[in-house]
Amino acid sequence: MKKSIGYLSIVLCYGALATAQAQTPAASTAFDGTYHFASSTQVNTTYTDRNGRMGYCPNRKPGPLHIANGLARYTNATGYKLRGTVGPQGQLVLGLVAPSNANNAGSRFLQLNVNGAVDGSGTARVRQTSNSCSYDFVWQK
Repeated sequence: MKKSIGYLSIVLCYGALATAQAQTPAASTAFDGTYHFASSTQVNTTYTDRNGRMGYCPNRKPGPLHIANGLARYTNATGYKLRGTVGPQGQLVLGLVAPSNANNAGSRFLQLNVNGAVDGSGTARVRQTSNSCSYDFVWQK
């Protein structure tokens, strides 16, 4: 009896997943491609660390922005990989929550949020915000 209930649960789970996937609209490919770094602007020039010390925000140059089938990704200047989505009108939403590099922040978590858009001419503009320094990035297809 327990085995039958277990099998039924598995079948129902896969059935629900198949139904959900069938109702998900196809991802847009209108913005697919590799976008190369064009510019970076600091939103803030300084920050205060968790010990109350002030630090200066360095200039940052992220890697290329890759978009494929509604998914977006890039690697920031310190090597963290950000992942997210592209909406049908080009809205970009990416993010990362990960343990910080042990060399600079110990066990503190790093949270990066990225919001922006890709336009029809192939320019992607985003703001990357974090718990310290924030930047505006521009990429061009």
